[in-house]
Amino acid sequence: MRAQSVSLALVLLLAAAALPARDSEHEPVAFTREAPACTRYAAPQGSDSAAGTMRRPFRTAQRLVDALRSGQTGCLRGGTYRDEDEEFVVMFRRAGGPGAPITIRSHPGERARLVGTVYVARGANHVTLSRLTLEGAGEDSTLKVNAADVVVESSDITNAWRGVNCIILGSNQGWGAAVRPVIRGNRIHECGSQESSLEHGLYAANAVGGRIVENRIWNVAGYAMQLYPNSQRVLVAHNVVDGGEPSVRGGIVVGGDDEYASNGNVIEHNVIAYARTWNVTSAWEGSVGHGNIARSNCLWGGARGNISSQGGLTASGNRVADPRFVNRAKHDYRLAARSHCRSVFR
Repeated sequence: MRAQSVSLALVLLLAAAALPARDSEHEPVAFTREAPACTRYAAPQGSDSAAGTMRRPFRTAQRLVDALRSGQTGCLRGGTYRDEDEEFVVMFRRAGGPGAPITIRSHPGERARLVGTVYVARGANHVTLSRLTLEGAGEDSTLKVNAADVVVESSDITNAWRGVNCIILGSNQGWGAAVRPVIRGNRIHECGSQESSLEHGLYAANAVGGRIVENRIWNVAGYAMQLYPNSQRVLVAHNVVDGGEPSVRGGIVVGGDDEYASNGNVIEHNVIAYARTWNVTSAWEGSVGHGNIARSNCLWGGARGNISSQGGLTASGNRVADPRFVNRAKHDYRLAARSHCRSVFR
């Protein structure tokens, strides 16, 4: 019997060791995959002429990324990494492969903070960014994605009210689309400059077939999420959006300009509350999009109302109910046991 007890204890110990390390200040919303092993390392006290090993790490995030190949993972030791007068703190130029992305992440149990713009350039497909703090400097969007099959997960993304969008997916000016992006389990907040209604939390400008899921979004100058003008077949699900002050707009908008129209986007099973305008709306400057759906969401407290459509958006099965956040003032957006949104947000 004693041998069985020791064996069981050993199994439990090994299982616990396999779990990702917790970070209480920036606990990710969702991080269920086992973290990949580190191939190369960087640390603020390292040297870019070093070997990039655990004992001899690179100094900059850019040097780390440039050293990685398909299927490899670069780990950033805890601390702050800045752009040092370059245009980007990190620019991905090289692609990974299907099932073998190029990955950068914080070292297990630590947190790396990248100050400046992170740019995944056209052609740098199959890239993953995980468990990072991305903080824009206000000169450009915090994160720009113009490639295919990019995953951004379990990270804290902001620009600390310095201005511009926190995330922009794709460009209609020739820089490339974001194809099948996955934005999941992130905290997106303090985006824009508070003086502008045109700076957003997540701006899907030219996105094709992607998933925006399980994120928490609050304190955004403009819209929490803008699928405009060329967002095609993007799924927005299981997010919590607090569009209240100091936001000017808040909520989620689907729309198009005089050249493009967004089509086939699905907004479902989200909690969207307290928008300064509408919690979910559509807006068209030219052709009206089609096939956009808002269904089975829990909506509450939009200053103008919960759903407004100028066409191109069909709403069905949405519930109007107080989400009863555990502690909205401290941005704890878990739903209380008595929340009527729990049946929708699952």
